[in-house]
Amino acid sequence: MSEPTGATTEPRTDGQGCPLLSSASIAATFLAHGSPQLYPVLKDMRDSAPVFFSEDLGLWIITRYADVSTALKDARRFPASTRSVIMAGYPPDVRDVLRRTATFTAANMGFDGPPDHDRLRRPVAQYFSARGAQRLEPRIRRTVRRVVAGLPELPPTDLARDFARPVADHVVVELAGLPAEDHDLIVRHHRAVNAFFFGRPPAELQLAYAHDVLEWEEYLAGIVARRRARPQDDLISLLTRRTAEGHARYSDAELISLLSFDVVTAGFRPTSFALVALLHALLAEPGRWDGLRQDFASFDAVFQEILRHSGPALGVFRTAAEDTELGGVRIPAGASLWLMTASANRDERRFAEPDVHDPGRAHLTSSLHFSQGLHRCLGANLARTVAREALAALMRHRPGLRLVPGQKWEYEPSINVVAPTRLLATW
Repeated sequence: MSEPTGATTEPRTDGQGCPLLSSASIAATFLAHGSPQLYPVLKDMRDSAPVFFSEDLGLWIITRYADVSTALKDARRFPASTRSVIMAGYPPDVRDVLRRTATFTAANMGFDGPPDHDRLRRPVAQYFSARGAQRLEPRIRRTVRRVVAGLPELPPTDLARDFARPVADHVVVELAGLPAEDHDLIVRHHRAVNAFFFGRPPAELQLAYAHDVLEWEEYLAGIVARRRARPQDDLISLLTRRTAEGHARYSDAELISLLSFDVVTAGFRPTSFALVALLHALLAEPGRWDGLRQDFASFDAVFQEILRHSGPALGVFRTAAEDTELGGVRIPAGASLWLMTASANRDERRFAEPDVHDPGRAHLTSSLHFSQGLHRCLGANLARTVAREALAALMRHRPGLRLVPGQKWEYEPSINVVAPTRLLATW
């Protein structure tokens, strides 16, 4: 990673020369999952150091809405090609295995720009569009109802383990076209890919996880071959058919990369994290759960506002393709950036009274939780549909749901996610 050069914004001091913000304090806050200091620190950064280089993290941290939005919309200057940065942090033997995988090497719309991005995204865009998500609603509803029917009869229940994760997993498996009977195998392999992209496997497991990615891709190649021979009503069949008809251009490696990362990895955990965030926000504040039950037509606004206010993702990572400037600060070519969408979504310059939960606020649709620009989340419509069906079913099944008081909060270990690992509820 490139070291900073040129001027940077100086952090504010307390009047006695002591910095309220420092590279160490910022890193400590971000690495302390669930820290109550997170949003106060982000506000201090927006006010006094909106473009800041953290020596401890080796990242430029961007916190204001205007700067984050600018970078997200400019995929030429700030590309999403971060796989090489991820691999650079692992030992040579682990990198050697990852270089043999499609997940880390094949062209991929989540990491690459035009022309590959457009070629790979266009065939799946319709499947994940608002109309596409509407067409998938009956299948999503059936899947959600099966999960709800399997909830424990007696309280308490862990809504993360027993509800959010199974809903996300089973919906993705169903719509992608992966065999339902292979669920446990799929989750095990997904764990390895997820650990490399959204966390860091323990040193003693890194090589085994890298081989798991290879094994996962061999499994996916077999499923692709089966769907090519016997198509069904699912995403894999759609893409293999369009490729055979000449309406799409995917190599087998690109198709496997798309399934491995864009569909399964980006579908399983982010969808479950969003569900946990929604449930936590609705149940933690008296009246919100019942208010939505009584006026479920307001779901879309509530969904957007909760993800703006307290969504699970802190931000997205980008690189600087050239020496450039952002927010009046010079950033060198090759630098890694952390675009803090969680901070941008609470920027007073964009959202009035941003710390207040207000589904009727102005500019709500400009929230950056699902990113923006070229790499805006392809599954945003699907995530909203899954969340709506999931909450509707849960409210019918457990209308008196409430959080277990006094529970100890534990959080996902990923640096870029703030999501409870469990959410105990009773009724």
